[in-house]
Amino acid sequence: MATHLMVRSCYTLLGSTIRVPELAIRAKELGFSAVALTDRNVLYGAARFSHACRDAGIKPIFGMELDVQFEEETFPFLLLARTNRGFSNLMKLSTMVQCGKPSVSLQELKNSSEGITIIVYGVDGPMESAMLKEDRDEIIRRLSMLKEQLPPFDVAISYQDSQLWNLKNKVLKQCAGKLGIRTCAVNKSYYLNRDDVRLHQILSCIRTQRQLSDTSIPALNGRHLLSPEELQALYDDPRDLQRTDEIAASCNADAIVETTSLPSFPTPSGLSSDQYLTRLCLAGLEKRMGGKAPSAYLSRLKYELDVITGMKFSDYFLIVYDFIRYSRRNGIMVGPGRGSAAGSLVAYCLGITMVDPIHYGLLFERFLNPSRISMPDIDTDIPDNRREEVIRYVRDMYGMDHTANIVTFNTLGAKQVLRDVGKVLGIGQRDIDMLCGMVPNQPKITLRKALENKKLLTVVKADKRFGELFKISVRLEGLPRHTSIHAAGIILSGKPLGDIIPLMNGEEGMLTSQFPAEFLEERGLIKMDFLGLRNLSMISSMEEAIRRTEPAFSVFSIPMDDKATYDVFKHADTNGIFQFESEGMKTLLRKIRPERFEDIVAAMALYRPASTDSIPTYLENRANPSGIRYLSDAVKPILEETYGVLVYQEQTMKIAQTAAGFSLAEADVLRKAMSKKKEDDLKAMQGKFVSGCLENGYTQEQAQDLFDHILKFGGYGFNKSHAVAYGMIAYQSAYLKARYPLIFYGSLIDSSVGDSVKISQYIDECRRRGIRVHAPDVNRSGSGCVPYGNELQLPLSVIKGIGVHAANEIILEREKKPFSDFFDFTARALLHRITKPMLESLIDAGALDCFTETRTTMRTGIDEAIAYSELIRIEENGQTVLAEGLVSRPQLVKRYDEKEDIREKEMTAMGFTLGANPIIEVRSSHGITEPPLIQLSGARGSVRGFAYVKSIRQHQTKNGSMMAFVKVNDETSDLSLLVMPSQYRMYSSVLRKGIYIRFDGKMTDDGKCIVNSLHVIQ
Repeated sequence: MATHLMVRSCYTLLGSTIRVPELAIRAKELGFSAVALTDRNVLYGAARFSHACRDAGIKPIFGMELDVQFEEETFPFLLLARTNRGFSNLMKLSTMVQCGKPSVSLQELKNSSEGITIIVYGVDGPMESAMLKEDRDEIIRRLSMLKEQLPPFDVAISYQDSQLWNLKNKVLKQCAGKLGIRTCAVNKSYYLNRDDVRLHQILSCIRTQRQLSDTSIPALNGRHLLSPEELQALYDDPRDLQRTDEIAASCNADAIVETTSLPSFPTPSGLSSDQYLTRLCLAGLEKRMGGKAPSAYLSRLKYELDVITGMKFSDYFLIVYDFIRYSRRNGIMVGPGRGSAAGSLVAYCLGITMVDPIHYGLLFERFLNPSRISMPDIDTDIPDNRREEVIRYVRDMYGMDHTANIVTFNTLGAKQVLRDVGKVLGIGQRDIDMLCGMVPNQPKITLRKALENKKLLTVVKADKRFGELFKISVRLEGLPRHTSIHAAGIILSGKPLGDIIPLMNGEEGMLTSQFPAEFLEERGLIKMDFLGLRNLSMISSMEEAIRRTEPAFSVFSIPMDDKATYDVFKHADTNGIFQFESEGMKTLLRKIRPERFEDIVAAMALYRPASTDSIPTYLENRANPSGIRYLSDAVKPILEETYGVLVYQEQTMKIAQTAAGFSLAEADVLRKAMSKKKEDDLKAMQGKFVSGCLENGYTQEQAQDLFDHILKFGGYGFNKSHAVAYGMIAYQSAYLKARYPLIFYGSLIDSSVGDSVKISQYIDECRRRGIRVHAPDVNRSGSGCVPYGNELQLPLSVIKGIGVHAANEIILEREKKPFSDFFDFTARALLHRITKPMLESLIDAGALDCFTETRTTMRTGIDEAIAYSELIRIEENGQTVLAEGLVSRPQLVKRYDEKEDIREKEMTAMGFTLGANPIIEVRSSHGITEPPLIQLSGARGSVRGFAYVKSIRQHQTKNGSMMAFVKVNDETSDLSLLVMPSQYRMYSSVLRKGIYIRFDGKMTDDGKCIVNSLHVIQ
């Protein structure tokens, strides 16, 4: 027999096409009892490999190719873990290389070699150059040096490259034999099947950014996973193959060499973690309840604390409590809660959440279930501009070697793989862009799914190059392309992380795990998510602005029955409101017309693809509560809040508790089985549910109907804890919009810098609310929107090409003294690396209108102003200063502005226009009620609109008919209209540039509108 000891997987990034699960399956199919995974310098795939081999029924051999220094050169050495100590040393060596050192020395390898089998390559290794010359003395010298400095090792014999190298390997084998060094067969595998060689070659081209036509990229034939028969045919000395089996038999390492737990939280006065947690919770409950806690709260708190301490999670809660306390003490807003943690009274007492779970009927067991042992999971929302501060505190608190980020792998997604493979095949950029444009912009879209589009399939079939591109891309799609860092998660460990997992350098001085998130919990590592939330940054900035005049203001103290706030939701005036901005959600709000917080929570839970079938019933029942039919009297109190419709997961659990006598812990197990569609678990629980109902007086038919009902809807139920917590953020946002609109819109615009579509939308709302928005102004604009009375001054950073740094430089210069005129501004701005294109953008945006010159005058005078600036610039004490009296200022040639030209330039500079706009007057004088074009940008289906016609381009179709592509705009945005032949025949006589039109039509997936009818405004 034989064993493959050297296999690179796709975790040698862009160096192998082998996916780890497929490796285990293929090795088993070929009859091997064991197989090795040996990626270059990393152990990214080791944990997944362990699971894959277990599932396939094959023994995993954990290994790695490690870059080692030898005589001032670096060569890969093959290392295989024999024992758990050996795997620990692999982790140590990999961490060493991934945390800064490009390679390790022979001494470092020796120091960490316990439990490791070392195999030294000939080809690609220290002996390669001597082998080429058949310099036996040099081969023996090098082997002797290695023998002196390393523990016993094997020499790899590789017969797969060429006949020439086979001869050279025989020389190497003879030299090793003279020194008593063992040899073993090493067949290097970079792809699974023989016909994958071209795929691997293309992957190599992607890595090296070359085209396939480049002859320097070899096709590495024979690097597939050879069968036992192929190996035996390749090696003429059976002892080399036998040695691979001996090594495989000696390798019995486990990928989990040691487990850990959370760090112990430092408690005061010698208290245990359990005692300190209990003390904090009792104090917190008393504060929450105003000094006297009801018995229901005390008993719930005792129950939760018993569960938490029994499951040894006190330190977890204390750690979360501590960094949230740190955040609030340092002015960092923390969200009211997220996910199932909002169902915990302990979390509420500690200030981890701001949601009273008893008041809202939330269940602790949905969060932490003693019958379903799993790690607690408290995710924390933090303003996205303060997140790193909190993580830095946690790292400093528990130590750099106990805290780490989590690796993720960015893959060759549908569009990315088309672009990469297209370049390798030499397909033109225009063609690649065209094909990528036809792949839908959908999460997790695959090329196979995209090809269900007949139009794309037709294009691909029409060109052999495209057919080959897709054939290759489909096979490479999903392979890891490069590493990244988990967007939110970090891990904490009581033991040094290097003892538990392999690590690598991360960001902000943090280490990063080499194992992805799904393989950390089994090692005792708990992931904590710190989620940067833009909406919290906005709310925090608004709260800060309000406190300048109302020092005691807090969004957590606002009334929850504010009529103006509910009007925002009733009228679907929810642009800028967390989770409620989409057109679909607005449509639902108009139907629900929320009057209480529970309506907002229900809307958040109902507006999901899985729940859309429930919406009509919910609305009908809400309109006619007397007509609701409940399955039983016991179910009625549970479903009354949602008008007889099963909306929340917690309702499923309560029904199981009330009707079938389940404990809430058992009910949560049922809930999870439903959501995960676990058929075996559901069958077992169905019997228990029905029998429980029978004991409680239900008939067999009633019990079965009730189970079928919750099975149908319970699997789609939403986590009410999460809906309440996020509903609270939405309510807070709406309150600020209703009560502090100027501050709200200023913060909203500041948070949207770089997104001109959003800013245009918000400015349009300001217009309709009577809030005047001023163009950026170099003498008035601040770093953010500045309120003046009932007006807003835009910041300079909304101008395209003027980043935050340039804007701040202009503001700092202005603080020395205001800019007096165009020449003064130009001269002083150029000292701060403001370029001519930047000056043009500032002029076009109206930022220099304060100098009372027309924009056209300033634009045509830029070169003179720059020349003048250079003339008055002198060096003084090593610094560049301006000597304004050195030469006379030139005279600007006065020019008039053309309104349409100014408007076009303003749109180009900012993506929207603020100046006098005739379309606003037309809209007002004709009573136009059509929504602004900005609202159509994300719409689907039938729409209506009002716009100014910018341009018309006629087009002759294949059958000779005429149609038109019409560009229109209004005060908010541009839009493309498609006037098809049948409509164009009707409207061609009146459709011309410069007119105002009303239209209705249907939006396409790419944001265009196919016109059904139009009407010219006279």
